[in-house]
Amino acid sequence: MRRILTFCLTLLLAEATASNVVVSNVSVTGRDTTAGTARVRFDISWEQSWRYGLNAGINNHDAAWVFVKYREGGVDYVSQPGATNFGSVITVNTTTGLRVGMPVWVSSGTGAFPAHTVVTNILSSTTFEINTTPSVDLAANAVIRGERPWLHAWLGNTADHTAGTGTALSLEAGLLQPGSAFNAATNPAMGVFMYRAAEGYGSVSATGNELMWHYRENGINKDAVVEVQVYAVEMVYVPAGAFFVGDGSSSTVRGQLRNGPVNQALKIRSDSALTLGGSTAGNLANNNATGMATADDFNDGSTQSLPAAYPKGYASAYVMKYEISQGQYVDFLNALHRQQQDVRTAASVGGGVTSLTNRYVLSNSNSVQNRNGVRADATLSANGRLTFYNDLNGNGTPNEASDGSFLACNYLSWADVAAYLDWSALRPMTELDFEKAARGQLAAVANEYAWGSVVDTPATGISNAGANNELASNAAANAAFGNQGSVQGPLRVGAFARAASSRQQAGAAHWGITELSGNVWERAVSLGNATGRAFAGTHGDGLLAIGGTVPAAFGQANVADWPGSNAVGQALRGGSWQLANTSMRLSDRHQAVNTDSSRSAETGGRGMRTLGCTPPTGITVVTGNSIPQGGTATFTASGAGSSYWWLVPVGWEIVSGQGTATVEIYANTPGVLRVAGLNDCGSGYETEVSVTVE
Repeated sequence: MRRILTFCLTLLLAEATASNVVVSNVSVTGRDTTAGTARVRFDISWEQSWRYGLNAGINNHDAAWVFVKYREGGVDYVSQPGATNFGSVITVNTTTGLRVGMPVWVSSGTGAFPAHTVVTNILSSTTFEINTTPSVDLAANAVIRGERPWLHAWLGNTADHTAGTGTALSLEAGLLQPGSAFNAATNPAMGVFMYRAAEGYGSVSATGNELMWHYRENGINKDAVVEVQVYAVEMVYVPAGAFFVGDGSSSTVRGQLRNGPVNQALKIRSDSALTLGGSTAGNLANNNATGMATADDFNDGSTQSLPAAYPKGYASAYVMKYEISQGQYVDFLNALHRQQQDVRTAASVGGGVTSLTNRYVLSNSNSVQNRNGVRADATLSANGRLTFYNDLNGNGTPNEASDGSFLACNYLSWADVAAYLDWSALRPMTELDFEKAARGQLAAVANEYAWGSVVDTPATGISNAGANNELASNAAANAAFGNQGSVQGPLRVGAFARAASSRQQAGAAHWGITELSGNVWERAVSLGNATGRAFAGTHGDGLLAIGGTVPAAFGQANVADWPGSNAVGQALRGGSWQLANTSMRLSDRHQAVNTDSSRSAETGGRGMRTLGCTPPTGITVVTGNSIPQGGTATFTASGAGSSYWWLVPVGWEIVSGQGTATVEIYANTPGVLRVAGLNDCGSGYETEVSVTVE
């Protein structure tokens, strides 16, 4: 949809979809020229939404991460004849309409720029600087064109936004630096989480939602013409709290994490620094690394420190509900400029390329490979942004219902995933984030998959292929793995979640996140080498690297502490549609130090966002340590607030009191009771009490 409004801050509007979340009816209202703000208004809907509270024993919800992109100017930049150059400094009749990062080229007259030329600095009203020098010096008759870049809108804090009507929603701003104070100029919101305001399950639909945009802080004049797009990504809330890493298996999970010389899962209790390797009981070690592509640097008995800044999965966060879909990646590509598009695809589509044989641009093929249908046209413009689309059925008609926009996107390199996450103002997962996202706060199960058991059934065929209701043809399937001849690629994200599915049947993590085992490899940040351990959890800023004199520098994630485009510091976790079930095991680390920077039919990814809130502090004290045979007992906690999160072994039952200081529990076998202080952020330090049955 596209609309021109009549007030001075004129906006052209568009909408985007991702997974099964739909944003529509975008408009801009509430212009405040004194404050330099406007309100971006839109409708939103998505399916299979939920919010569960303490009584459900999970305390989590799904959400939509909503962010806004804009580009300034109603038309692209065109200089009048008269351009000249002195090296990289270009003199034109006017620089009005130019922006840093804008691709430029010579459209007529004498002179030429290399294909990867962008504006790096605007020096005056008649001069600007480029990242290279003209390949042919400009004469007075040269005409320069520039294409407006899509930039990331800076939004207001939580209270600045308003939920619409329909499904009652809560809104929460995601700041550039979570945990720091909001500042419109230095720490704006990069997006907003939208989620159910009350417990419930089903579809979400809310109209008239409004996000406050600080357009002045983005450098936009009140009289400017600006085009706006609204994007949404489905997420799942993972509350703060302790969890187990490693599954306690002694040998069958290659490269698993374990607790020193004793084969048991290690509990991550905080974000404090950890010691890796060595022989000290309690250290996080790497067990049985046979078969690993490259051994961890603490696998030889040496020790390494995992810094406090490295995200350990303890903190509260939102994790993408699904792997990046092919439709989401198309949306991303279509918001990039031509040279960035060239870097973020496998086919050669850079400036000057006017024809394309390998139109399936991620597999670099002239036909669909392994179910990837991301495509461009055969005839291209010489310059300017290209339009990509989904065409899984190969008939040349874009984005039909069966064209695979909901399929997990494969053929993504580490650099592709990192760029998508930076552009979305998200961040990569770490290995420890990955295990927390799947296992939750439950006890580890030896050799378990992401759905908490060792039961697996591969998809052996596909029904409704390519559509938004695509399913495995065998109803018992709960994952894509094992290189099934009738599959040969990833399935639709969330394809195994059917009506009334259990976690195991849906192939879902404890929190409701899907396909953490199978489908496509998850690209995470490794703790197995120094580059990965330097990751400090910094979030993307919504912008990609402008680039330098080397074309490949365009379109890369620009976050300093992330592993670079060479993939050093990357881990692959969770297996893929092509591999055996052993690679899907939750604690399998045989590819936990993987420096393959190429694209593969098996590789995709997803991201997350830390919240920056603080769970309760204080050590919990528990009164009570036994339960009568065939009866119940009361346990009381104190020391960490007024609300508490109780966790019991399988087979026990919390009869009443979850979330309070006192609970009544039934058990007929002894076990360990766990409890921690609780607030909206999650749970704090856990106390464990061995309980007998008498």
